[in-house]
Amino acid sequence: MGRWVRSVFMAAGLLPMAALANPFSALPLLPTADIPASGKILTTLENGDYVLPRFSPDARYLAFAHVVMQGNTELTEIQALDLKTFKVTTLLDTKGSLEFAVYKSFVSGFFWTDATTLKAGISDGDVNGVNLIFDVAAGKLVSKKPFSHADDMPETEEAPAPDLTAAFPNLPPPVLANALANGFRAGEKKYVVQKNYWKQDNHIWLLDAGSRQLTRLVDIPEPWIYSLRGAFASGNAIILLVAWGQEAWLARHAGGRLELLYRFPVKNYQQTALRVEHARGERVLFQVSTGPDYEKRESFLFVYDRSGLRRIRETAPIYDLDVDTEGRLLCLSLWKGNNRRLVVREWKDPR
Repeated sequence: MGRWVRSVFMAAGLLPMAALANPFSALPLLPTADIPASGKILTTLENGDYVLPRFSPDARYLAFAHVVMQGNTELTEIQALDLKTFKVTTLLDTKGSLEFAVYKSFVSGFFWTDATTLKAGISDGDVNGVNLIFDVAAGKLVSKKPFSHADDMPETEEAPAPDLTAAFPNLPPPVLANALANGFRAGEKKYVVQKNYWKQDNHIWLLDAGSRQLTRLVDIPEPWIYSLRGAFASGNAIILLVAWGQEAWLARHAGGRLELLYRFPVKNYQQTALRVEHARGERVLFQVSTGPDYEKRESFLFVYDRSGLRRIRETAPIYDLDVDTEGRLLCLSLWKGNNRRLVVREWKDPR
């Protein structure tokens, strides 16, 4: 589905003047159902500041980070909730977190390698960090390996696969490589992309490698570089998230028509993103984040299928969330003042 967050820096003086108008400003906004969340609440953690909930592949465990302030230094505890016993185990405490801090210490991401093995990236608040591997069932640290964020930034994009190069011979390989690296898969051998390259347009295109067709979906003004922030397919429709400045638009392209589904204010268009949480058939549960994770942002939870778009309304603003692999459990990190609490509930798809 592409990268969850991508930062782009460009001097304003290098941006060309707009030749096209905002493609969404003249579109009528289609009605969106606003539905309260349903499903039994299993547990709530609220005596702390909890972020980044991530279910294990079998939904036995829920990993999360507990943000702790020690004076002016932000530290993190890594904890895991056993969803059978509802016991919380601390895998990394604040003393261990302090070992990795330069300016602060925080979890940059979680990844489950199997049902009980958790990989956690810890950033030092500067350019370095460490990958920690935990055996969650045993509640112990298995290994740690330092890393540098500078090592994760290749000088050039990886060359596209030969079959994709052959499918689109009119796109120079560097242009195709950049488009795919920053684009989104939308079906079998189908990609929604922007070229975002020198002397190229910034329109949104559908690349169908199977039929070797390139279809323009949305005409985008030239300054709107990297404004495509997410996309997925649902049946014959393609859902797009586009953002520019401090505004974002959720749109549907189907049958040659572009329709506006939702409009939101955002803190930073480059930090606006869409993440599919669960998909079954044409029904897709997804999250839209409207700002960087280090600010007091709000995220939105939606369900989309052929009947349209529905927003799932919670009792408090959503910071982050996760859905288990089977689509049966939902964990929400919800704002409560300046802290975030965790709510784990059964997920019932509203119809």
